[in-house]
This record gives sequence, structure tokens and C-alpha cells, in this order.
Amino acid sequence: MDDKVKSETLMRNRFAKDVVDGLSNDQKTLPCKYFYDTEGSRLFEEICLLDEYYITRAELSLIDAIKSDIAERIGKDATIIEPGAGAGIKIQKLLNALDTPNTYIPIDISQDFLDYSESKINEQFPRLDVQPIQADFTAPIDFEEAEATNNRVVFFPGSTIGNFSPAQATELLSNLAELASKDGSVIVGFDLKKPVKKIEAAYNDAKGVTAQFNKNILVRINRELDADIDIDSFEHEAIFNEQESRIEMHLKSKKSQTIEIENQTFKFGKSETIHTENSYKYSNDAFKSLAENAGLTSLASWTDRDSLVSMHYLKSMK
Repeated sequence: MDDKVKSETLMRNRFAKDVVDGLSNDQKTLPCKYFYDTEGSRLFEEICLLDEYYITRAELSLIDAIKSDIAERIGKDATIIEPGAGAGIKIQKLLNALDTPNTYIPIDISQDFLDYSESKINEQFPRLDVQPIQADFTAPIDFEEAEATNNRVVFFPGSTIGNFSPAQATELLSNLAELASKDGSVIVGFDLKKPVKKIEAAYNDAKGVTAQFNKNILVRINRELDADIDIDSFEHEAIFNEQESRIEMHLKSKKSQTIEIENQTFKFGKSETIHTENSYKYSNDAFKSLAENAGLTSLASWTDRDSLVSMHYLKSMK
């Protein structure tokens, strides 16, 4: 068995275990990282263009406004590491502003998006050394390519940090600090607290793209785990949990039903849900405390003109 087949088998088995474990809970869950197969990644890029989804527009505008300041702080000959790189739109803005960046290392679970990103970056920055890594960035990443490099910068925009509970986010930030290494930098974007109506609208778009994105994880289970879930028997639901300061996405069963996955049976009552994603909203002070608990100190922070999103420039103490 060659390395590629081994890797694919390992990922398939991990996916199966996570699905079975999640659906075995009293509150059924599915890990949101599995949204991002090729179709899920495409749907998310479509979400980013929706009228209701303010996050991407606000952050792109913010990056445009602060990229010179960030570039000055980063300095010359940087190695830029981007976990969850996706289509690479934001990184292009940063790379354009940097003084002779050395290496760009996109990390993504989707090989298709890595290939696309690598192609776009090579086209626009032909002198840049691009070293893509297909991996789950939520786990510690040991990558030898950057061991000898200095001035490492981990670029983590897009409010993805909000998909993790505060405890999980602290662990992830700690991993990113390790990736940056001592005296390296971590740049993190996140969604600020704001009126609930605006938040909920961003996850319940009129075109139903977010609903497709949410339900696509069931499509993936059918395809990759040979399940036979009736996709139309579930509906998308996104509500704001005020106490936890987070939006919650669920898949709600429209009827009592039974599904079988990996020779295991899971029963659903009518209106029972699968909790698929959280998106926590932070104040700047709350995020600074989170970062400090992970071994990072905030040296600078910026907020867009409408106070929708924020970005922090963090220094690793690891």
C-alpha cells in the first residue's frame, strides 16, 4: 500500500470514528472540520460573497486598511504559514504588501483547494517558495520544512477561531504559537460581538447557501461511509445562544427516523438535532485573555470602521 492510499485510508477511518462517536452522544454532533470537502469548500467560498455574510467583506476591507502596518511589523524574508488556507484571497493581499517574503506554506484539509491556492500563488508570486501541506490544522503539525527558518508568521484570518469552544480555541492558539516558534508571530481575525439580528441573518441567508453547506456534511457521510441518509429529511437551523455568546448551527430531523452508518444504527426523534457548528463572538478584551492563556501576547489590534471584525498581531512566547 503506497503512502497516498495509507493516508486516504487513515483519513477515512478517522472520519468514520468521529461521525459514529458524535452521533452516539445524547446531543448528537458532527465535527465542523468535515464541512470542508471539495464541495463544502466551494460552498463556503460562495457564502463569503453573500449579502448577509458581512464577515469576509469586513475583513478584506480591514486587511486593505492595515496591510502596510502589518508588513512593517513582519519585516523582510518572512515564512508565512496559513492554516485552513482555502482559496487564498486574503493571503494574496498580505503577500503583496510584504517585503521579499521567503516562503508560503498553506495548510488545508482539501487537496483540491491546496492545488488551486498553490496555482494562484505561483502565478502571482513566481519567486515565492510555495510548500503546501494537506493536513488537519486542528492537530499539532510537525513540519520539517520550516524548522530552520526564522521570522515565521502564522496567518489565521476569517474568524475560524470562533468555531472552537474557548478551551479548544486556547489549545489551537497554543498549537499556532508552537508553529510560529519563539519570537514568531500569529495574526488572528475574529468576529466581534454585535446585535443578534445581524449575526443570525449571516447564517440564515435568503438563497439557502448556508443550508446547503450545513447539509453537505450528510452528503459526504453518504458518499464516503456508504450511508443512506435521506438528506431532505433534515433542515438547517442557526440560532444565537446568548449565554454562550455563539451562533449554533444544527441539522434538525423533520421526522422520526433511523439511519445506519458503519453498521451502527442511530435513531432520531422528530425535531431532534445534530449540532454541527459553533461560531463564538468575542470582545477585544476577551480575545486578548484567550490568547494570553495560549502563550501569545497581543502587540497590536485593529477593528474595521463598522466594528464588525477585529484582527490581532500576536507574539509567541513559546
